[in-house]
Amino acid sequence: MIVRINQFDVAQTESNAGWGNHGFRGGLEHVWPADANAFEILILENDEQSQALAKSFRQSQLRQLISEVAAALLEDDEKIVARLDGPLQAGELLGGFSHLTTLEGRGRYAISEVRKFQQEPGMVAGSIRLCLSLERLAGLCVDRSIGLDHEVRLRIFSVAEELVDPLLDINVSEDERWPEVLNQAGFMLSTVRGLESMHLTTRRFSPADARNRLLQRLTSRVTSP
Repeated sequence: MIVRINQFDVAQTESNAGWGNHGFRGGLEHVWPADANAFEILILENDEQSQALAKSFRQSQLRQLISEVAAALLEDDEKIVARLDGPLQAGELLGGFSHLTTLEGRGRYAISEVRKFQQEPGMVAGSIRLCLSLERLAGLCVDRSIGLDHEVRLRIFSVAEELVDPLLDINVSEDERWPEVLNQAGFMLSTVRGLESMHLTTRRFSPADARNRLLQRLTSRVTSP
């Protein structure tokens, strides 16, 4: 398995992500400043022996990789807030509800208000925001009952404690608080539609620093017993 890290223009993050510009899954009400860096992180279609890797295998590996990327970039004094946006259906967003709290009921989260008044079948979109440890984030990412490889978009933010509650509270992508939160965030991770790759956007890390952090983390995980 070969992991590739490509830098690209931060202005292209939403168009490259493939989720569209409207609704819960659309772009956030924020224009990243010129000092922000954007990267695509993906698993190549062929391994070290030039053998083709099935799409389902690459998606499975990418699910595991998401929390490793977050762990590589998270600072000790920061919290992780994960945001899931997608259809309120089995195999899609509904799977995220099992991650709201631990078995003991500990957890911080917010859920968007949803309504469906018509009896006929129809898609209803919703949003779940959770403050998670890295361990719980890893469990969420590999949960196949959440449609990360289908219609659910996952975004992960690293923020100081004082920004956790506002970030949990923000419901829609057009909220006026997004610039304040994102300008202070250490990084944002977002899945690309179809889980072909993930995008990393950060103002904190230079391209060299971001690559070094990621390579050190991934190398240590591969070589550890």
